[in-house]
Amino acid sequence: MSVVMPSYNSAEFIEQAIESVRAQTYPHFELLVCDDGSTDATIEIVERLARQDDRIRLLRNNSRNISRNCNVGLFQAKYPWIARLDADDVMVPARLELQIRAAEQDPSVVLWGGFARLVDRAGKPLRTLRTGPTTAAEFEETRLAGSMFVIQGPTVMFRRDIALEIGGYDPFFNSAEDLELLHRMTARGQARVLPTILTDYRVHGGSITSGKAAHQIRLIRYIEARNRAILAGRPMRTPEEFMGALDSAPDFIRFLEWIDGKARQNYRNASVHHAEKRVSQAALCLTLALLCNPFFSVPRMSKRLGRAAGRRSRVALRGVARKFLDVTHIGHHGGPAL
Repeated sequence: MSVVMPSYNSAEFIEQAIESVRAQTYPHFELLVCDDGSTDATIEIVERLARQDDRIRLLRNNSRNISRNCNVGLFQAKYPWIARLDADDVMVPARLELQIRAAEQDPSVVLWGGFARLVDRAGKPLRTLRTGPTTAAEFEETRLAGSMFVIQGPTVMFRRDIALEIGGYDPFFNSAEDLELLHRMTARGQARVLPTILTDYRVHGGSITSGKAAHQIRLIRYIEARNRAILAGRPMRTPEEFMGALDSAPDFIRFLEWIDGKARQNYRNASVHHAEKRVSQAALCLTLALLCNPFFSVPRMSKRLGRAAGRRSRVALRGVARKFLDVTHIGHHGGPAL
């Protein structure tokens, strides 16, 4: 097993992340820390721990790109399975053992994930993220619908040979690189999630996004459109052509796309501020999210609050939101369909 951990100015949390790998019940691994030009104490911490444990290797580079940085580890790895972990997250002690055991039992699966526990800066649990297909039937149902497989990135383990055959992480998809690689890999086999917590996924001040949400949504829409094209057996535009078509949409559609991105950005940032106990900033971001796109924010708030009404409103609001915010289905009066 090769564990790939990208890092950049990760001194605050990286020692805890590395120690969680060293504490695994499955001892047969190497840990590749791929550092993308850190200027804080990250290098010193990793070098100190590497002197204590020869399973740790530091791979310094200046990729200035998360996908290229992850590819450094992918190309240098020596074992057939790659497990991903970010430098501010923590593996539960049995994670690698559970995933290796599952892989041995079902060789048709090329990518494994699990549930993630969202924690704050101090490691206090916030909530559990339960996403992804846990059975072969769920995988097939999602695939045949052309829908997204959402598997938490810090829980992923995948076959190195297949990832290399399809070119590794694509630098074009920064901020959605894990999802994009996952969906290309499912052309070679199944993806599956173990229904147990494998990783503590930390949210903190460094998690705050600043304008990337709208671009990330576009990347995800491309992946969804590519899924549908593959199912229909029709050719798919390149990512550049797809983005160009979105840019040529009418001003009103592009404004809706922009404001939807702002809603998602502020909603995520509100969660981070809340985890950091910055109440006023959390309230401001949540208010902005509600103002920008209540169709996105209200159902999620209702779900988080455990309101039964949220289940009914999500169905109704999503139907309305799709009509106004899904710019991937622009018809004859709104520009080219993608």
